[in-house]
Amino acid sequence: MTRIEEIDAALQAIRPGWPFLLAELQARVADDTERLITQNNEETRGRIKALRDLMDLPEALEAERAGILAAELPDEGSAL
Repeated sequence: MTRIEEIDAALQAIRPGWPFLLAELQARVADDTERLITQNNEETRGRIKALRDLMDLPEALEAERAGILAAELPDEGSAL
C-alpha cells in the first residue's frame, strides 16, 4: 500500500466520527488549559500540545497528501 493510499484510508476512517472526536479533544484542551493556568505544569503543557496535534491530524494528512502528489507531477518546464 502506498503512502497516498494509507492517507486516503485514514482520512476515510476519520471523517464519520471526526465531529464527535474533535469536540472531545477540544473539551480536554479546555480542561487542561484551565489546569495549566493554575498549576503551570510541564506535563499538562505537553498533553495540550499532543491533543492539539491530534486536532490538526486531518489537515496534516491532507497537506502530506498534497505534497506527495505535487512531487509526483512532472515538471512542465522540463519537457521543453
